[in-house]
Amino acid sequence: MENQIYGTAGCLYAPDLNIKVPLYTSNAKTTNQKIVDEENSAILMKNFRKGHCDLIADHANQGFNKIKKSHLDTMLCIVTENSTQFYTCVGMLRGQNKKTELVADGGLKVTKIKFADLCCYCCNDDKGINISMVFFKKTARYNYSIFDYINK
Repeated sequence: MENQIYGTAGCLYAPDLNIKVPLYTSNAKTTNQKIVDEENSAILMKNFRKGHCDLIADHANQGFNKIKKSHLDTMLCIVTENSTQFYTCVGMLRGQNKKTELVADGGLKVTKIKFADLCCYCCNDDKGINISMVFFKKTARYNYSIFDYINK
């Protein structure tokens, strides 16, 4: 992956958490794991496993552990070259990565969650099993890039 602001799916920007990471989607040549393993690169999966939420994942040791500092009302956005979608934190859950599903402690599957539009997660251990999930709801959308405003 190149060191750039935008990945193929835009950029995740959370100023209060000091997160700015290019987002990529997988294709025939690039697997989800390869994207997550690259420095300065996170995976964006739309409607994860045909569920309601989009999903963003990256390694905690690459700085994505900062997502766990979210609290209710933490704002972030996904920026593309043409638009900016803002999100507000609506909850946090710990859980497990079951390889085919992300499951919150208590058994709730991410694919069954309807109270959020986006789930950001990272692992809490080096085996990739115990995870922290932070959920966000869409708030507003603007047809300009926030980076145009920030860089002025």
